[in-house]
Formats: sequence, structure tokens, C-alpha cells
Amino acid sequence: MPGTADNYLVTRWAIGPGRIYGNLGGTTNAPWDLADGVRLLLHTDGSPNSTQNPNAIHLGGTDDGSEWSVKSTKTDYFDDEHLNPGTSRVNQEEAVLSGALRQISDMAVQAIMNPTATRSDVGGTEGLTWGKSSPVIVYRSFAVIWPVEGSTTLFQVFHIYKGYNDQGMAAQIGSKKVGASPFAIRAYGIPTRAENDQLARFFRQVAGGS
Repeated sequence: MPGTADNYLVTRWAIGPGRIYGNLGGTTNAPWDLADGVRLLLHTDGSPNSTQNPNAIHLGGTDDGSEWSVKSTKTDYFDDEHLNPGTSRVNQEEAVLSGALRQISDMAVQAIMNPTATRSDVGGTEGLTWGKSSPVIVYRSFAVIWPVEGSTTLFQVFHIYKGYNDQGMAAQIGSKKVGASPFAIRAYGIPTRAENDQLARFFRQVAGGS
């Protein structure tokens, strides 16, 4: 009988560097607003297509790259007569993109990474302010993009449709270390999207893809 082929493909590895972008979609400061089944389109250099994403912003350098995860939480159900669970149900599903950003004083970046901040450029300065009496979270769309190993024209993408950075902003200021602000962009579902496609998408380009 024939055997099973080995599957050692470095083109399926995740090797950076990656680039993180925010404000994806057709509307500024809003979740992904394109139709069901429409994925994030890329330029030939791997950046978001600017026609589809006119307000996209590159978030700049990171302290040690980024990490994304998707996981579910389940509950196991037992009956009184058995030690092993008889069934289980998923009761939570979450997606997160995390890391630490170096560009602390890039106010365009920090404005979208701080969902309750207000941009305030006054008196020859660029800045942010906090302290609304009733702050409202502004959700945006984010993605991390990195190359397919061995290719200069194909890329892999993890895309959160609707999320915000729940870590706020922080930085250590010292002479022996570059400050970096930790972030964790947590995804929230868009229930009006198609079933099975309401939270995030992970894909890699193949020849001929955009």
C-alpha cells in the first residue's frame, strides 16, 4: 500500500518581519466596512491597497515583532455515571494581535491605538488628550502582513475586522532602553457579516493573488 507524503514546506512558516496596519476599510475610524467575502487587498509590495483602504496607517516599528492568536473557550458536560465528558460546547471565541510599538510620539499612530483619546494639535505641537466625561470606544480594523518565505511578491495576512487596543498607552523613558508601548488589539464580532466570517481572517497569497 502507498505511504503518505512528507509535508515540510518552509513556505508555510511564519517568518517576519511583519508590518502592522490600522484604519483598514473604506471609512476612517471605523470597523471593516466592505461586503461579505471581500478580503483585504494588497499592493505588490505587500501593503494594503490604497484604493480599497484610503485611510490605512502603518503602525511603525515594534519592540520584538508581533503575535496573533485565535482561540475558543469551551465547557465540557458530564453525566453522573461517567468520569469522561459526554459532549462539549464552545461558549467563547477570541482573536488578539499583540506586541509593543516603538513609535511612542507618532500621534497619528497613537490616536488609533488609544480608542478614547482625542487628537489635539495646538500651539505648534502634536498631541493627544484624555478625559471625556463619557468616553466611547472607537473600533477600527487592523492587520499584520508578512512575506511568504522565499518570495518577494507573495504575503500572508492576519486581519481583524473590528477591534481596539485594550492596553492603552505606556512607555519607559531611560537612557539605556528604547521605550515601547505594549498593545493588544482585541477583536469584536460584526454580527451582520456572514456566518463563519464575523471576527477575523487569516490567508496567504498564491500566484496570481492580490
